Amino acid sequence: MAVLYDKDECPFCWKIRLALVEKGVAFAQHRVDTANKPPELLALNPLGKVPVLAIDNLVLTESTLVLHYLEDRYPEPALLPTAPAQRHQARWLNHYADTVIGPRIREGIFEQRSKPQAQWDRERIGKAQEGWQQCLQELSAQCNGDEFFVGEFSIAECALVPRFGLALVYQLGGLDDYPRLSSWFERCRQRSSYARTAAQVCLA
Repeated sequence: MAVLYDKDECPFCWKIRLALVEKGVAFAQHRVDTANKPPELLALNPLGKVPVLAIDNLVLTESTLVLHYLEDRYPEPALLPTAPAQRHQARWLNHYADTVIGPRIREGIFEQRSKPQAQWDRERIGKAQEGWQQCLQELSAQCNGDEFFVGEFSIAECALVPRFGLALVYQLGGLDDYPRLSSWFERCRQRSSYARTAAQVCLA
């Protein structure tokens, strides 16, 4: 059985949980306190970063590389379409989630997560809300009203869904202004993989 070392609210970890469940890969989950990195995690990844997936006598790190391994190792059901243009779009959306959405909203989420509401830095949260609005506007141009971004549930959803889930919980707002994106996210939330993998704060 595969073993996943992860953190509940980490979107990179949630992305891998989604991919494993969507592909039907059985795995044991080890939640890690990254502030007090356990020796077993450091033995697998000296950087102490998660996710770490131990599978097939391999130790896999870096979430996008883990996704690619899972797609190669378990080709069905596919999380990448066969058409080159759609494959590129799915990969681009995965990259966008990690390198654009994450940095734009991270500080607002961390601010709310780490302090009582009375101590929140509203400017910090406001910048995250503005960044999230930019992301929604940019993503709406990619969302053509199909069931999923590239036709079928793909690595694009694996990467985007955690960002949307956290943005919703931490009230970054604005999704209702984009009906197609809102409908897309609701379809993702209705999949059994969402309930099985979502951060606990998103299921409350």
